[in-house]
Amino acid sequence: MRKKNMQFWYFLIHGLLDDKNGVYGNFYAYGKHCGEALEKTLEVAKLNGIQKPDLIETSRLDTLDGFELPEETEKVTSDIYMFPKLHSYELKKNDYSFVPPVGVAFATDESELDTELIKEKFVALNKNDNGVFEFELVVDKSKLHDTFLKTLNFLPSVDAFWIYLKDHWDNEETELWAGKALNDKETIVNFLNRNVASTIENGFVDTVVHSFTGETNLTLTEHKKIQLHTKSEDVFKNFIGKVVDLGFEQTKDFYDIEFGYHHWHYRPENSLDRKGFKKMLKKNHFENIELKI
Repeated sequence: MRKKNMQFWYFLIHGLLDDKNGVYGNFYAYGKHCGEALEKTLEVAKLNGIQKPDLIETSRLDTLDGFELPEETEKVTSDIYMFPKLHSYELKKNDYSFVPPVGVAFATDESELDTELIKEKFVALNKNDNGVFEFELVVDKSKLHDTFLKTLNFLPSVDAFWIYLKDHWDNEETELWAGKALNDKETIVNFLNRNVASTIENGFVDTVVHSFTGETNLTLTEHKKIQLHTKSEDVFKNFIGKVVDLGFEQTKDFYDIEFGYHHWHYRPENSLDRKGFKKMLKKNHFENIELKI
């Protein structure tokens, strides 16, 4: 099951059949990278009756020795195979299943924890030995973009913006890029909105917004969690209050895809590759900052 210069992926897709029934479908797809294969799959899923399709689980298959497609799969396009039978179920009021944000997905390997434990909630930790208050918020696919931009505006002021390119992106070293021209809320939000697929939806980057007040960092991590670290108790309390106003609840039983769950990172089809991303950063006056090992 190999094609030259192509990866081969399995996707478990969830969506709706209609307003009363949910549905799962199993797909196999070729693409130059996971996001490209996924985009092809989502289009095929729609054509086969799955409304509002979302990626739940995935696994890369072309790296496995001796993998063969199950006999019941059917070839849908030159790059897509699927199980012809979809698995539907009746929707129930107040049913909730966490949908991973774009950029990260559960793996098919059995995880230590049940995915049903993950909820859209936050944890707030008191000042640690370094004098830092910590906050983490889990948000699913449908709300992450808007929620992160709203939390950015909860900061008292903004004076710096950084992007970390993680080492598992093309197996290169982690890089830190500082946006020299992005030092206020408006310019940072505009930059993110122009480059959503390559930043907010990219599972290979951390984006960090900094405020001198309380040495505060607001981070959207590669696992698509929203984190706040600050030495200012006022910033901390004000931030939490506004997050609560958005409808999120605090919990002591905090679960997220980073810990206890096998998972994959990917970037969307319409995102820049690593080389193109760095070229774009340079055009926007970002500077590569040397990281001390």
